Amino acid sequence: MWQKVKSVIRRNGSFLLTTHVFPDGDAIGPQLALAQVLRKMGKKVLCVNEHPTPRIYRFLDPAGTVKTYSEELRARIEKCDVAFVLDVGTLERLGKVGDAIQRAGMKAVCIDHHKTNSHFADVNVVDRHVAATGELVHGLVKSLGVPVTPKVAAALFVAVATDTGWFRFSNTKARTLRVAADLIDRGANPDRLYRAVHETVEWPRMELMRLVLKTLRSEANGRIAHLCITKEMLNETGATHEDAEDFVDIPRVLGSVQLIILFREIEGGVKVSLRSKDGPAVDELARKHGGGGHAKAAGIVIKDSLKNVMNLVLTDARNLLRSERN
Repeated sequence: MWQKVKSVIRRNGSFLLTTHVFPDGDAIGPQLALAQVLRKMGKKVLCVNEHPTPRIYRFLDPAGTVKTYSEELRARIEKCDVAFVLDVGTLERLGKVGDAIQRAGMKAVCIDHHKTNSHFADVNVVDRHVAATGELVHGLVKSLGVPVTPKVAAALFVAVATDTGWFRFSNTKARTLRVAADLIDRGANPDRLYRAVHETVEWPRMELMRLVLKTLRSEANGRIAHLCITKEMLNETGATHEDAEDFVDIPRVLGSVQLIILFREIEGGVKVSLRSKDGPAVDELARKHGGGGHAKAAGIVIKDSLKNVMNLVLTDARNLLRSERN
């Protein structure tokens, strides 16, 4: 499974590591873990993403080694021999970093677990049956024979834990727990990591949550729950988009809910987060509008007004539930 990847690593000296726009735990975790391992092997590594690392994951990277894209970094990006593209199904989902990779004609290795992956890279390791990209990078690290340090273990544990809802979601399999157990054996501390991610909330996030909960609405006899975050809410509370990363999961506690949708106003459009809880798959709905993801969790960015995007996506969601019944 890893022979081609290991060959690429052996034959090259410098690597760009990047992941999707608005990175989450299963993006930042594998990126940091693989970067540390490659450096242990004597390789030069540059980590760059389109958007900054969310505050809740910065404890994994106190030195700030993961950079946010700027034109000043472009020359350094283009000097890298190979790009490792993590947790992403298309080059477009990398934003400006993807553009830089294309301009440079750089060889790319993709490690991902999304069913919607287009196998765009020169070397693709894609397994939609694993719960997280962190699981795959765990396998690569073990295959490379590099010792898993506590820092590497922590980064990969956060990746797997966050993409499984701390092992609550249906994508949690026996092998997921075996990977988690191995990472604990190698120094990951579940209690400390959970508190670092979920119990360091600041007041702007709580104020934003209060406003967002006021927007909670139901459709289809309670089978659809949707919320929205406007620019005005962010301005009023002083919160940022990263403060709302897991707000889409708030309505999961509602027994009747099958589909959850969070609409977020961003610069130039709307980011839509889709979740299925005992409902139909949402990845096809996301792909219809240029997005992607998994059957249970997917996302889209649509360049239109919040009102238009809500009308469009809610109509599709209602139709999706009707088609499931027929």
